[in-house]
Amino acid sequence: MEDNKIIVQVDKTVIKITGLNIKGLNLQEVEKVIFNKLKSVVRIIGVTGNSIEMDVYGIEEKDILKDQRGIIKAISLADGITLSDLAQISSVKKIKGFDIQHIPEYNGGCRGERWM
Repeated sequence: MEDNKIIVQVDKTVIKITGLNIKGLNLQEVEKVIFNKLKSVVRIIGVTGNSIEMDVYGIEEKDILKDQRGIIKAISLADGITLSDLAQISSVKKIKGFDIQHIPEYNGGCRGERWM
């Protein structure tokens, strides 16, 4: 069993919001604001001066797209973020899972898994 390696993929959706002006951002505050809006765990995975990208767990793409304006408005409540007229959710991508009975063979070649 020591040689067995399992990579787990969690049910998550990646959201990218652009058209923001970001300066002096508290990531934990943003995660809390979005958690309160979506009632789901959120992790910020990328921030630039005009965009923010996050993982949202347990929410479908269609549910996020249904409330785009509400999510953007919630984000604007965080200190360090102001909206421009172009603020929008630029991408929403559900990370696809697969059946555990069909896990691909691990060949040790993925550079992202060097820590294993």
